Amino acid sequence: MARLYSFFGIIIFLTLSASLCKPTDLENVCDVKSKSFLLGTIIRYVTGDHSPSCLPSFSFFDQWAVYGPVARVNAITTHQGQMIIGGEFTMTGVPTGSAAFVDSISGAVVPNRFCPHLKVKGLSNVAISDGSGGFYIGGDFTHVQGIKRSQVAHILSGCQLDPNFVPVEDPSRNIAALSLLGDNLYVGGMFVGWGSGSQTNIVSLNRYTGALNSEFLSPSYDNSIFDIVSDDSTLYVGGHFQDIGGNPRYGLVKLSPITGAIDSSFTGQAPAGGQVNDLHLGTDHTGTRVLYIVGPFAGRAMSFYLNGTQTSWAPNPNLEVFKVNQYENTVYLGGEFTTIGATPSNYLVGVDNQLGAIKENSFSLNSYVRNLNVIGNKLYVLGDFTEAKGQKRNYSASFDLPSQNLNQWDPSLNSSIYFPAGDIVVAGSTILIASNHTAVNIKPRNNFVVFDEETGYPVENTPNFDFSIKALHVKDNHLYVGGGFENVNGSPRFAFAILDFPQYQLNPTNLSITGTSVEIRTITSNQNQVFFGGYGMTGVGGQSRNALASIDSNSLNLTSWNPNLGIGGSASSLLVVKDVVFVGGIYNSMNGDATVTNYRAVDSVTGVMRLIPSNVNYPSNGVNTQTYLDGTIYLGGIFTSIGSLGTFNYIAAFDTQTQTYVTPNNIYADAMISSITTSPEGKLLITGSFNGLNGNTTSQYMGAFDAKTNSVLDWFPNPNDIGNLSYYRNGKWYIGGDFINAFNKPYGAFFISELNEKK
Repeated sequence: MARLYSFFGIIIFLTLSASLCKPTDLENVCDVKSKSFLLGTIIRYVTGDHSPSCLPSFSFFDQWAVYGPVARVNAITTHQGQMIIGGEFTMTGVPTGSAAFVDSISGAVVPNRFCPHLKVKGLSNVAISDGSGGFYIGGDFTHVQGIKRSQVAHILSGCQLDPNFVPVEDPSRNIAALSLLGDNLYVGGMFVGWGSGSQTNIVSLNRYTGALNSEFLSPSYDNSIFDIVSDDSTLYVGGHFQDIGGNPRYGLVKLSPITGAIDSSFTGQAPAGGQVNDLHLGTDHTGTRVLYIVGPFAGRAMSFYLNGTQTSWAPNPNLEVFKVNQYENTVYLGGEFTTIGATPSNYLVGVDNQLGAIKENSFSLNSYVRNLNVIGNKLYVLGDFTEAKGQKRNYSASFDLPSQNLNQWDPSLNSSIYFPAGDIVVAGSTILIASNHTAVNIKPRNNFVVFDEETGYPVENTPNFDFSIKALHVKDNHLYVGGGFENVNGSPRFAFAILDFPQYQLNPTNLSITGTSVEIRTITSNQNQVFFGGYGMTGVGGQSRNALASIDSNSLNLTSWNPNLGIGGSASSLLVVKDVVFVGGIYNSMNGDATVTNYRAVDSVTGVMRLIPSNVNYPSNGVNTQTYLDGTIYLGGIFTSIGSLGTFNYIAAFDTQTQTYVTPNNIYADAMISSITTSPEGKLLITGSFNGLNGNTTSQYMGAFDAKTNSVLDWFPNPNDIGNLSYYRNGKWYIGGDFINAFNKPYGAFFISELNEKK
């Protein structure tokens, strides 16, 4: 990334130098035809200047997301230019998808404004250079940058998907090997047939269009292909196959690049029953070209001269080797092994290219290596490890050669790499990492993270919560946090905490909430009070409070407000309208009245029930969410009817002017609603576990509705899992849930929308 800035610095220098070679003419910097306008625009682009000006402004915003064994966003709010996210997660990172461009020195992700993130949906097992600054990638993915591409794609040098390279679709394929020779792209993996062709596990495609080269018709392989390499005149293919067209071939074969026919003169292969994970065309100690192969076969690493004769090279690792590469006279092996011969050597080693004796053995990784590549004088590795030479490295690291020194390259991936996923390819000052990761530049964040709205980057030194967050609410100079947590930065705070702006410091106030399995799920406020509720709460500060309570927003002391939902009652949603609080949840008692269920308004001072929405007709099941728009309250949940008023499928509207439910109901769903959020323009963003709104099932779990026209909007993110909530501010919707994909792009439980994306 630093080199990209240097490039623009040169442009500025040259522009300034040219202008100083002669007396300058008087110019208006706002004249689009002037040099001053050009120079000012370049400077604003490089610096990300957003100050008021007639010059164009360029955003530095890069959206981050949350990850972990569980990745779930339950609460979102904003404060003074910062987005605040709560939920269940352990880390945050940039949601690039499984193929990411990072700086070759630092490992920092290349900003989206310089190189649009590829957003590959699915695994990227393999990547190769196209020789012109672009790449081919292969895996089991279905989309790149939101556009359909079936397991193989061409990425142009500008980080854009090639619109002309379109292989035939087939969701059953899994690609693990790619190789270029002339105008042909050779593709290997696991598949049966390719479009109209009957090729099995290996095909040849036109490198420009992705069309099948039907004349390349290799015999049928009985198992996967994991690597294809070329010596510019022929192909060497390695994999887990044992039989090709009825002929025994143990993991290695030489093919004609034109017809795919087996070259029977090349007899080299793994031992009987052996499988090959990786190939490398290199040299032995005399400079003679040899083919290195590694895998789980007996011996696990061997090499052949290109006539098929086995060499004397035999490092003899004790367990499986996944990858092999070479730097000068050193051959690097990565895998699960712990010894080379009788010498301890964990997971990564450099051996000589004569006999396989150990040369470099001090990489000090704490777990397996799944992929490696030598680029220049650096060795890049991917795997299961989290440490290298005692320093933190999340599944990726780089070493200087031949010193074996760990360098600063640290992409910090969000998941361990497993075979056959994983490849590292260089293009100028950037590196493409292709694997099973979905995010890079990971930073630890436990259930709470704050992002800068200008850059998207996470704010440092924010608190850690030991368990989930369910609710966030900003009032004055405090952030109120509710959930199922028990400690904040190691200090006891049971289900409810107060953080002080601007540093998010833990306020000394401890409400001492009591109960069993307590979870505060909703927080809101009026001018003088902060109301909160949830599940399991039976007491606050030594006083009885069943599911609901409030504190004075100035003193932070408990008030007398006590609607009392009874033992076992729960509150999921609170909405303040004038002098009342509407309480939604799952309960069968309020103020001691056992006829009240799931939804009722109470006085904001006394907590005593009001007659609205009704003292007779109640939702048939829980109310999860409610929002107010132009005199109407929209409520959603798991109810399907409201008393004698009839059917209300998961959504209802209550008119506060007439104090009646709106019938007929203009909006409905086919399953649970978790949140409804409104904008001043009358748009409703709705999330939940439903398949569609008003019978339109184009987008599950998430949709938008225009309350002014009573119509479902043409906005179909179609996430892969439940949406939990949304938050609206300044024309943008901040959306969180259990999902990892939306709009056929990876996001990681959180994304921002202006409702203008198309499916």
